[in-house]
This record gives sequence, structure tokens and C-alpha cells, in this order.
Amino acid sequence: MSSRNSHAAPAPSFFLHSTPNQNLKYVGIDGCRGGWIVASGTQSGISLTLFSKLADLHNHLSDDATVMIDMPIGLLEAEGVRECDRLARVALGRGQSSSVFSPPIRQVSRLSDYAEANQLSRRLSGKGLSKQAFNITPKIWELDRLLESEQRRGYWQECHPEVVFSSLSTTDEPIPKKKTPEGQARRLALLSALPRARHALDAALTAYPRKSVLADDIIDALACFYTATLPMASRTYLPERAEHDNSGLAMQLCAPKRG
Repeated sequence: MSSRNSHAAPAPSFFLHSTPNQNLKYVGIDGCRGGWIVASGTQSGISLTLFSKLADLHNHLSDDATVMIDMPIGLLEAEGVRECDRLARVALGRGQSSSVFSPPIRQVSRLSDYAEANQLSRRLSGKGLSKQAFNITPKIWELDRLLESEQRRGYWQECHPEVVFSSLSTTDEPIPKKKTPEGQARRLALLSALPRARHALDAALTAYPRKSVLADDIIDALACFYTATLPMASRTYLPERAEHDNSGLAMQLCAPKRG
């Protein structure tokens, strides 16, 4: 990492059960059982907050906030594959590409019954809907509605944590699975530019029950947050030129540049 991150960092602040300040500038988000775990602040001062709804977070964003979220942005309306998903699988390679799943088409994301959603997916796209994709359709729809709002604040970008960690790794050695202690330790090590990441994780795990948020959710939010703090020149995009869905949303992943 660059030398600008090598100096001693000030003590971090944490918003764990209280409401964060207004005008958040850098934000990383991951969905979790209790709603959304949100990392914000600066590289040396990390705040973690659990929100039940994205709309509650929205009120605390600055108009020019950079928001990275581990959730699909931009949905297809019919058969096809988002180019950003294809490129993410290529970037991760064999063994890790399965962490990238294809989101449901927009109409399917509105349905609450799996059998009905699966049937509609087959009719409109020619493919069934995985249970993994169906289980997060309420969150996909929640985000989709927010981003379609003319009142939305900030610049929102899709960010896949495993692509982030792959970009930060300097070896070809596979990263252990994210739910294992070894995998979590490795991911925190890759986030060395966030000197208080371990402290933030421990504080959040103390404050929140596992029925609401898990360690890997928090680490994923930190990966998104780290990407949000990077200057534009230090980010890479998949694809380089974004595709757009019928609502005008960019279907594009953001990650740190390698090296």
C-alpha cells in the first residue's frame, strides 16, 4: 500500500446503536440478515451502522457521496447475461467464480413466492431462478426502487467484495472461504490500508447479534467501503464502458486497480 497509509491512525469512531452524522461521504454496504451493514467514515476512522432499510441511510448521505454496495445495480428485462457478471467470473477464475451469481430479471425481483418467481423467470428469460438469487430479491428490489428515485443522493456503484480481494491479492494463491477464520483473517490482511478494520469488526460483532449480522457481512462492507475511499484513478471498472438497463442504471462493477 502507499506510504500515505503508514502513519499512525487516530482513534476510530463507531456508530453502533446510534444514528450516524449527516453528510456521509464514503460508504460501503452489504446486505445482512438484519437489513444492511454500512461502513462509513475515512480510511483511518471507520463507523459501522446496521440499518433495517436503505431509505434510512439515504437521509444521512451527502449529495456527492460515493456509495459502493454488494448488490446488483441494473437489471435485465429478458434473457441475457450482464457483462459485468461475466467479467467478474473471468477475473475470479475457476474455483471462485461461483461467488458471482446472475441476478433475476426485474419483473421477477418483485415476486415473493419462489415457485411463481422461478416460473416467470423461465418464461421471460428461458432460465430458472436459483434459491440464492431468490433469497435476496427483496433487497434487490429495495435497492432498485431507491436508485430509480429522482431524489436519491450520492453516486452508487455495484461492488463485488471477492473481486475487491482478488484485486488486492499479490499472489495467485486461492483465498480461503470467507466464512472460515482463515478466510476472514486473510481478507482483513488484504484490507491493510484500513488500519482499524479489525477493531471495527470486533466492535460490531460485540454490539450486534449474529441473527442480525455475521462477520463476513461486515468484512464485505469494509471491502466496499475501502473501494469507495479510493480516488477514481485507483479504481477499475468491469466493463470499462458501462452497459445500462432499461431504467438507465449502469451495470458495471467497481474494484481497486491491481498493483
